[in-house]
Amino acid sequence: MSVVDHKKVFEEAAKDTMLLALPMPADALGDAGKSRALSDVLELKNLKVEGKMRRALPIMKRAVRKINENEYKEAARLGLQALDIDENIALANHITAIAIDKLGVASLALEMYERAQRLDPNEPEVYQNLGLLAWRMDLLDIAEQFFRIFCRMMPDSFEGPNNLACVLRDKGMMEDAIEVLRSAIYTNENSSLLWNSLGTVMMEQTNFENAMLFYRQALEIQPDLARAYHNMAYCRSTEGKHAEAFELSSQAIDMGGMPPHEVAESRHARAISLIGLGRLEEAWEAYDCRLDPQYNKATCYSIPRPKWDGEDIEGKNILVIGEQGLGDEVMFLNMGHDLIDRVGPEGHVTFAVVPRLVPLMERSFPKASVTRHATVRSNGLPLRGCPTFTKWSEVDFWAPMATMLRLMRSSIEAYPSTPGYLTPDAARVEHWRGELSKLGPGFKCGLLWKSMLMSAKRSKYYSPFEQWKSTLNLDGITWINLQYGDCEEDLKRAHDEFGAKVHQLEGIDLKDNLDDLAALCVALDMVIGPMNATTNIASASGANSTIITGPHSWPLLGTDGLPWYPSATAVAPDTISDWKPAMARLNAHLLAEAAKYEAEAVRGAA
Repeated sequence: MSVVDHKKVFEEAAKDTMLLALPMPADALGDAGKSRALSDVLELKNLKVEGKMRRALPIMKRAVRKINENEYKEAARLGLQALDIDENIALANHITAIAIDKLGVASLALEMYERAQRLDPNEPEVYQNLGLLAWRMDLLDIAEQFFRIFCRMMPDSFEGPNNLACVLRDKGMMEDAIEVLRSAIYTNENSSLLWNSLGTVMMEQTNFENAMLFYRQALEIQPDLARAYHNMAYCRSTEGKHAEAFELSSQAIDMGGMPPHEVAESRHARAISLIGLGRLEEAWEAYDCRLDPQYNKATCYSIPRPKWDGEDIEGKNILVIGEQGLGDEVMFLNMGHDLIDRVGPEGHVTFAVVPRLVPLMERSFPKASVTRHATVRSNGLPLRGCPTFTKWSEVDFWAPMATMLRLMRSSIEAYPSTPGYLTPDAARVEHWRGELSKLGPGFKCGLLWKSMLMSAKRSKYYSPFEQWKSTLNLDGITWINLQYGDCEEDLKRAHDEFGAKVHQLEGIDLKDNLDDLAALCVALDMVIGPMNATTNIASASGANSTIITGPHSWPLLGTDGLPWYPSATAVAPDTISDWKPAMARLNAHLLAEAAKYEAEAVRGAA
């Protein structure tokens, strides 16, 4: 079942209840979804224990115990056993749905939640769990609907407002989220969960000290709340305080008591802190936690060969597959040429990359093979493979790209000092130089200012567009738009409000023609922007680039620069809550580069 199908089923399930037509409270929030224990549901429901129900009830109780013990396979088996007795027992469908949901089989879980809801539309926990599943699948509007239904049905529960507020937070509705939490805390002031969730809202607003204050309040109430330590670690990591973040993540893990998916989150956070501290040998080892199926952003792979786990690769054929976003894929390719040298003439490397990267890769790595990878959704989880690759019998090992950093980049000294490991088309570079010359003399600078995926959580890592006004009005710089995606409104604002001209070049697809994009970036005198796909491609191609990043962000590897890209300059704010000093430093850097360009032009003319 595809994501689109999921959405349709969610909407149909929501339509099945008249509760959606009733007025709902305009309030909401929470950090991690939580539901009443099903053992409580079993005790509270007025079950008529006779006939088939009498036979199914003890099985359902055992299934609930297994869910509470995190033994989800056994819980699912017991739930299905209860359904064999009577498939129309709503609670048996609900219990089985939870167990299957915990196993990651989203499509079947959704079907069974929906069935439970149809059989018993007055059971609030079904709406709660449908909301949690929709939330995990990033269907935030639908999740909000279900949580509002739950809040209506269970006005005295604090879990409903907690989860509702979390969804509002993720939608960027911060004030609404705060109001939901404030109202819930007023009647549940000893709820550690609510104080913890209020901290997450403050965190997303970059109000770090208040976030830490609320996390500590949660720990005052519940000293063993490991989740609060994890959130404190995330807070400090976002501030660039990786040493403190590492200790807090470790404390969260060592404390115990977190469910497996939260332990996976804390392990990932701890690995990121190690990378940010530059402790690379242990960091890349720890970073394998990103592949743990319990980690909510993990990608699963369908590769029919042994996975590399430290074996000697000299003389071996190895397939290395891209992972995470396109920018990460390009960055991790920093080790590509060294990897080819490491396997030697008797071995061979195949790179599996996003399809639009293939032409640039084939030119850049002529000693390797290049194929494409593709990702599909399987039971709500991403599953990645190489659909057009056929030479599996020749492959000795495969590995996700970042895994090879354990072998190739275990120290800062292992990063090459020569700029540019991708090779743009020289003819297209000259073409774009010719097109740029038509704009007149002067320093030509390519501009980006945001990611294509600008969620409420991601936006804090980017300087607000209004703070680009002084930059766009610097003397002696001709601006070229490199921003892909929908940016017309920002460009119009730059013209109408800032009085700045940003040129749009004809004949290039900035999103999909990455080969031509690399050529344009090298033809420009500079490329500036946040760390996204384009700035990574520009830097990997050896372009003169300036990347605006968060304070001590992990790609800096504990340095003041970007070891991945010798031709790149990093500019970062002192604190992520105030981008103005960073923009001032960016402006000074740009003016210095423009002056250097002009001086070289004068010398060339002489």
